[in-house]
Amino acid sequence: MELVLSRVHSLGRFGAFLLVLFGFVFSQSALSAGDAGLENTIEDLKAEVIELNRELFELEEQLLYPATTSFAVFVSMDSVKNFELTSLKLELDQAAVTSHLYSAEQVDALRRGGIQKLFQGNLKPGMHHLKAQIQGKDSDGRPVQRTVVADFGKARSTKYLEVKISQNPKKQRPEFAIVEWK
Repeated sequence: MELVLSRVHSLGRFGAFLLVLFGFVFSQSALSAGDAGLENTIEDLKAEVIELNRELFELEEQLLYPATTSFAVFVSMDSVKNFELTSLKLELDQAAVTSHLYSAEQVDALRRGGIQKLFQGNLKPGMHHLKAQIQGKDSDGRPVQRTVVADFGKARSTKYLEVKISQNPKKQRPEFAIVEWK
């Protein structure tokens, strides 16, 4: 260290400036190389966190909704032009389980083929009763209320039901049904 200091002193101000400048440039290039390695490490860690999060979500789904008790209800609306869905309420075995108010954007998405998961839960095997109360407006703005019911059996496997709103081409009005996914 003393040797370096004595040489810097003998170089004068210009030599000291060059030495400081060289040290700065060298340290920046070393930091840049270190930064690139650090950036790669951070990106690798981000990818690992994303993968772990996905695995955790899958494990959580399996734990919360095991296949033997898993039950879900979906909503679809095939290109129904003369009905505007405003709300839907579900009752399972005479207990309210969920309800949803629909925005114009959500109704449009359903009309374009979208399917919404309205409810997911656990259901023990046996016979069950599902009631869907559907509210909306017809093409003239008059309120429309329909109730559809389904009695179904739940075995020791996953069960999916769909509240299906479709167009009856002969009657030019919407039809409402609860159908089971096979």
